[in-house]
Amino acid sequence: MCMRYSLPALLAAICYCLSASAEPLSLTQALQQTLQHNPALQAYSYQLRIAEASLLNAGNSPAPQLDIAIENILGRGDNRGLAGAEFTLSLSQQIELGSKRERRLDVAGWRNKLQQNNYELTRLDVLADTTKQYIQLLNLQQQRVLTEQKITRETDLLNTALERGKASNLHEADISRIKLKLLRSEIALANISQQLEQQRYQLAANWNAEPNFSEVTGDLAVLPLLPALSELQTELQRSPLTSRYLTQQRLAQSLLQQAEANSNANITVSAGIRRDEAQNDTSLVLGFSLPLYTAAASKANQLAAEAEQELASSQQQLNHTQLNLLLTHYVLQLNTLRSVSTAITNQLLPQAKHLLATSMAGYQQGQIDLLSVLAADEELLQANLELVESQRHFHLIVLELERLTGQPLVLSGPVPFAKIEN
Repeated sequence: MCMRYSLPALLAAICYCLSASAEPLSLTQALQQTLQHNPALQAYSYQLRIAEASLLNAGNSPAPQLDIAIENILGRGDNRGLAGAEFTLSLSQQIELGSKRERRLDVAGWRNKLQQNNYELTRLDVLADTTKQYIQLLNLQQQRVLTEQKITRETDLLNTALERGKASNLHEADISRIKLKLLRSEIALANISQQLEQQRYQLAANWNAEPNFSEVTGDLAVLPLLPALSELQTELQRSPLTSRYLTQQRLAQSLLQQAEANSNANITVSAGIRRDEAQNDTSLVLGFSLPLYTAAASKANQLAAEAEQELASSQQQLNHTQLNLLLTHYVLQLNTLRSVSTAITNQLLPQAKHLLATSMAGYQQGQIDLLSVLAADEELLQANLELVESQRHFHLIVLELERLTGQPLVLSGPVPFAKIEN
């Protein structure tokens, strides 16, 4: 028997075969690869080391200073050469007043903490991006399954139409219409296959590699049970995002305290010996110095630090309100998506399946025209696509909740919710 393959079908088959030899990839494996090899996360290890070095440096007191002075040299008469020279060797030490070292350590410590908060948030963002692309790949895989099922139904319908055409019970235009519909589906399948290949590369780029997997495992129909809103709000208070806002506020407070401490002038004391060659005498030298600070400069620094502290405090309060509102908004969206998915599964899909079954039966008996059958088949496809889209959107909202709270939001494990209907 001679078999013919259309170009779109061949393109889809080629894209599929290019990755068929590789192993499937799980979400856990994708996240592990991202944590180990993501360029953004690798760069943070150096930034954290820089912050730790700055913290160590902040604890250092001012270093002692060695001063050497030579006076009355290269003169004339009795002071010719070094005969009348005076040599002074002294050691000076700056003494910090106003607890400057403690304030400096506080600022460096909170900056180090802020860098750690930024790393945690970047880590969450990177993992969320990987998961989002993983979900998109799952979505495309399910679209491919639906399109393949549609091609199977249209092929069966074409065979039925050809049988009826032999009995002169069908116009040639109807057969051409089915072939056109089948060709469109094959083109759509080839397009989805190409998108799948592109998405595989986008996903693997998160760990800076080429894809070595054929597909990803998972089912968008498996939806998690979520904690109550009150529990989510509690998790939000402990999240890395909230922690960063608190750290920014504490850093601003430390900067204000540092500005107040810096308003106290440091003193410098010194001690040494002086050798007078002309008198053949050695004496002890003591010194004390105090800079003259202007009150205006000190006050300006304090005012700037106070403004920064007030700004950080107001931003923390505003962000707290916004995050709680966003959290509530996401929960309401999830409730809506769950209701939509339930309605599609329990009402829309059964009706679409029944419509297609009765239309096919009527068509085979010559009671229904071809257009009605094609319309019924399209209704089933759209119902399945709407279900997949609602499930995809549900998982993306859950992902946003995880970014807010910093915790995986599965209360009692994944729950099978709704399967794609053939």
